[in-house]
Amino acid sequence: RHELPIEQKESRKWLVSFHKTAQAQRRYPQSTFVSIGDREADIYELFELALRESTSGGPQLLVRAIHDRLLVEDQDHLWERVVRQEVSGIQEVRIPRKGNRTARVARLEVRFVQVRLKPPQRKSSLRDFTAWAVLAREISPPEGVDPVEWLLLTTMEVTTFEQAVEKLAWYTVRWGIEV
Repeated sequence: RHELPIEQKESRKWLVSFHKTAQAQRRYPQSTFVSIGDREADIYELFELALRESTSGGPQLLVRAIHDRLLVEDQDHLWERVVRQEVSGIQEVRIPRKGNRTARVARLEVRFVQVRLKPPQRKSSLRDFTAWAVLAREISPPEGVDPVEWLLLTTMEVTTFEQAVEKLAWYTVRWGIEV
C-alpha cells in the first residue's frame, strides 16, 4: 500500500475534500475556510496541497497528527520538539460521552511551536513545509481513563496561547459535526 499513488488510496478523500474547500474559499474570498481532519488526515500530500493553495489565498488546514515526522532542522522529530516547549497555559475541554465512556472535563497543558517538516523518504519529490504544532496533554486524568493527548498541525500561525486554544476549540467542534 505504501507504493500506491495517493490517487489510488482511500485517503484520497482528504484531498478531494480539501479541493472542495478551496472551491468554496474562492467563492467567498473575504472569509477564511479551515479544513479540519482527524489522525487519518495526517497525509503529507494534504499538507503539500494546502501549501500550494495557500499561495493563491486558499483555505487553511488543521489536522491531528499521528506520524512523528522528521524535522528539517537537527534531524529532530515532531513530538520531541513540541514536548520540549514550555507549557503556555492550561485549557479545560469538555470530552463528550462516547459508548461506555462518560462525559468529562479534561484539563490540558498546552504547548506550541513552529516546525519545518521533511517529506517521508518514499516521497522525496514533495517539498518541506512549515506548519505550527499545538500539543494538548491532559493533566491528572481519572483513574482507568486514557489521558487526552492531541498534537495538531496547522497552516495557520500560532504564536500565542489564545491562538493555540482557538485551534483546540476548532478541533473539538469536529466531534459534533461527525455525529
